[in-house]
Amino acid sequence: MATRISEHFLREEFACNHCGELPYDPPRQLLEILEDLRAEFDSPVIITSGYRCPIHNRNVGGVKHSRHLEGDAADVKVKGVDPHDVYVFLDQRVGSLGGVGKYNSFTHVDTRGARARW
Repeated sequence: MATRISEHFLREEFACNHCGELPYDPPRQLLEILEDLRAEFDSPVIITSGYRCPIHNRNVGGVKHSRHLEGDAADVKVKGVDPHDVYVFLDQRVGSLGGVGKYNSFTHVDTRGARARW
């Protein structure tokens, strides 16, 4: 059975794409950011990668100390919205609370507690 952890997100959306594990719920702060992202564009937010087990992180070329390993990161797509526009919103919304990374087909966001951009 699916477990709702915020208005628009299910716990299962953040589980590892490799093993299906999710040792802990995503931080409330990350969920709030993602809810704000959904509200900003009035469109569904798709989690393409949440928590990653070490094997999956290695398999996808993730960095050794990836925030995905800690469970406080998500790679996202917003239906019908260019990743650049998602990046611009998240850059402003996250501020100094975490990291935001722009990629061709998705945007990374995390709540590491310090500003990081790429």
